[in-house]
Formats: sequence, structure tokens, C-alpha cells
Amino acid sequence: MILKKLKSNIGIINCYLFTDTFSNFGVCIFIFTVTVLMSQIFKLTELVINKGFGLGETLIFIVYLLPSLLTFVIPISLLLAILITIGRMSADDEIIAFKASGISLFQLSRPILIVSLIAYLLTNLFAIYISPAANHSLKKLVFDIAKNKAEIGIKERVFNSDFDGLTLYVNQLPSQSNRLQGVLISDTRQTDAPSTIIAEEGYLIPQPQDFKLALYLKNGSIHRLNKKQNTYQKIDFKTYNLNLNPPNSESKKNGRVKKKKEMSVVELSDFATEYKDQKKRYPILVELHSRFAIPFACLVFGLLSVPLGVHSPRSGKSDGFVIGLILILIYYILFSVGKNFGSTGVIHPFVSMWMPNLLFLFCAFYLFKKGQAESPIFILEKLSWFIELIKTRLHAIMEGNLPDESADLSILQESDDLSILQDINTNNKEELMLKLGIGKKKADAIIDYREKHGGITSLEGLKKVRGIGEKTFAKIKKNIIG
Repeated sequence: MILKKLKSNIGIINCYLFTDTFSNFGVCIFIFTVTVLMSQIFKLTELVINKGFGLGETLIFIVYLLPSLLTFVIPISLLLAILITIGRMSADDEIIAFKASGISLFQLSRPILIVSLIAYLLTNLFAIYISPAANHSLKKLVFDIAKNKAEIGIKERVFNSDFDGLTLYVNQLPSQSNRLQGVLISDTRQTDAPSTIIAEEGYLIPQPQDFKLALYLKNGSIHRLNKKQNTYQKIDFKTYNLNLNPPNSESKKNGRVKKKKEMSVVELSDFATEYKDQKKRYPILVELHSRFAIPFACLVFGLLSVPLGVHSPRSGKSDGFVIGLILILIYYILFSVGKNFGSTGVIHPFVSMWMPNLLFLFCAFYLFKKGQAESPIFILEKLSWFIELIKTRLHAIMEGNLPDESADLSILQESDDLSILQDINTNNKEELMLKLGIGKKKADAIIDYREKHGGITSLEGLKKVRGIGEKTFAKIKKNIIG
């Protein structure tokens, strides 16, 4: 009977955790997506004003941009959502109630790992399938808009310099839109040998397969001046093809139109096998492994955030959010460094791309072990004190009264005396030495005192311990608040 009731309670708790985490996950995705899109507002404005984007093209542009954005936003949102959820529950003493009911840390993590698995599958879908196709479609959209702008932007008897290294002048534009009469072109792409091209007529021919715009010229001549050799050259032609690069168009490199971020996993794998030189293969392999490493971060963050959330929120509900941002910063710094090292061959691409996940996975297992044993973690304790100290100072600044260090200590002690005393009365010798910054003898003296007197009831009571005087007590207080 008791077992059935416990299973029923666990089912309710799992549903509660899943719902709360998943709702926070959705809110975080929305907030981060909107925030990043707002940071691109100036770029979108430039496209609308300078590149001829209408409302429809702008909306399509945003849709094509979202998959690459969500590939990074989903793991970030997942980590923050879990830490916010667990942090709120810990601050409201719900985690303590669950533990008192016999629910282990592993049981609490099950619904959160389900949310992590959903995030992992979504990120895989975007990173491997949707994002490459969307990136290619985005480039095609920009090319089409730029091509139309190039055709529409050519005016009679006006010099047009929208093309890369070329200045185009047209004497007359008949009713046929792609036909040009009396064409004059200044070509400065070769700085040592600039040339001038004159033709009776020309035709603009789009080449969407190569993302180029060709100008087909008839009955003209090329005048080229070589500054180094001090020579002049004239070449007459009946037909001549000139490749124009519309604004934001991409050149075809290595016989391929697609860039690495636009290729599918199969195309990347085939592309890597074409190079015998390892140095040229490294950047391709980095892109290939990152497609799988980034989604896997969702599972790693799910494992890491549960024990981290249980340990960290000592001074308020916002600690989880702050710690989450710190972890995200550390992860993506490691990811960027690994990407650079992998692309240059300093570290193998597989190792460089998976190294952040492996390091965070190791930390997750360590925190789980500490969480099951309910042992304090020194780094998290110090980080929690540091966050609380910053919050106290910011609050004082907003109130118009900046407290000194002694005031900070007083406020922190008043809010967390019970937690500190609990640690002092339960920690073993090694933990006391680490947390209070004392030696073995003083740690043994504290343990001996609390066993004889039934515990230490106040921080000032530490002075009653043999070997702890005013100087040592001051040192302990300073070490507690970092």
C-alpha cells in the first residue's frame, strides 16, 4: 500500500517537473530568439533600404535565418530553463521535501532528462537537416533580390558601381529590360592592368546555378593599360562574356557553389574525401563533427543542470540563471577555441569538437556523485556567496547607500547563519579545512567541541573552540564570504 502511494506521488512529481521545465524551456527559447533577432534589426533595415527587400522577402529572410539560430538557442534555453526550475524549487524548499519523502536525485532527474531528449532531437533536426537547406535557400534569396536590384538599378546615362570592381555605363535602355545599348565598363579588378570595355550592345543573363550574373556583350573592344610594363593593348571582339558579382552574391569556389554551412552531412563527408591534404580537410571535418556535438550538448546540459541546480541556489532564485550564463559562456569559449584548434590541425577535429561535451559530462557525473552523498561543493558555495555579495551591493547602490565590507558581512550573516552553522556542525575535517581556511588541528578541535557540547549554536561560538582566537575567527569570517 505504501509502495503504491509512493509510486503515485512520484508520477505526480514527474509530471510537475516535466511541465514546469518544459514551459520554462519554451519561454527561454522565445526570449532568446526575439533578443537575437532584435540584435539583427539594423542588418534587416539595411536589406530593406539598400537591397530592395520588401515585407514578404524580409519575413522569408527571417524564416530562413531561424534554423541556424535555433541550433544554438535550444541548448542555451534548456540549461537556463532547468536551472531556473530547480533553483526555484530549492529556494522554496521543495527539493528538501522531495528528499525527505525518499525521492532520490536520480528520480528527480528523469522528467528533466526527457525534456533534454526532446531538445536533443529538435537540435539534431535543425543542425543536420533543416539548417543547411535553409542557409542555401537564404543565399539564393539574397542573390535573387540582388539580381533584380542590379537589373532595375541600371539607369540610362548613369554610372552604376554596384558591382564588385566594375563601373557600368549604359547609353540607352530599350523597352526590352535585359538589353543594353552603348555599353561602357571600367574594370579595376586587376589593379596592375585596369581595362575599359566598350560594346554596341549587351544582355544581362542570370546564372542562378552559380549565383552569378553574366553580361553578354556584342561588337566591342577591350582597352587594357599595363602600368608595370608601360604597355597598351586593344582587343576587338564580336562576342564577350563578363561575369558580374551582384551585391552579396557568392563566388563559386573549388568547383562548388555551396559553402560548408550549406552542405548536408553526406555532402560534407564526400567533400572531405576529395582532399588528400589533411590541412584542407580539417575545416570540413570541424563543421561535420560540430553538427553532432552541438545537439549532444542538450543531453550533457540536462545531466549537469540537475545536481548543479540542487547545490547552487542558496541565496535566491536568480542564482540558477546567473550560474547558467556563466556555464554557457565557458562552454562556448571552449567550443570556439576547439573550433580554431581543430581547423588548423593543432588538435584533431573530433577531439576539438567533442572536448567541451566530455569535460561537462565529467563535471555532471562528479556533481551527481556529490549530490547523492549530499556533500557540499566548495566552488559552488563560493560562487553563491559572490553572487549574493554582488546582489547586496547593487541593491544598496539603487537605494543610494553603498555599504562597506563589514555591512556586507553583516547582511550575509543575518540571511545565511543557519546554513553556515549547519555546514559547520555536519562537515567532516577536510570540508571544514577547505571551507573555513583552517588547519587540521583547528578542524579537529571544532569536531571535538561540537561532539562534546551538542553542536555550535552561533558563529561567535567558534571562539569557544580551543585554538580559535580573534585573529583566527576574523580569518574564518573573511574566508566564508570570499
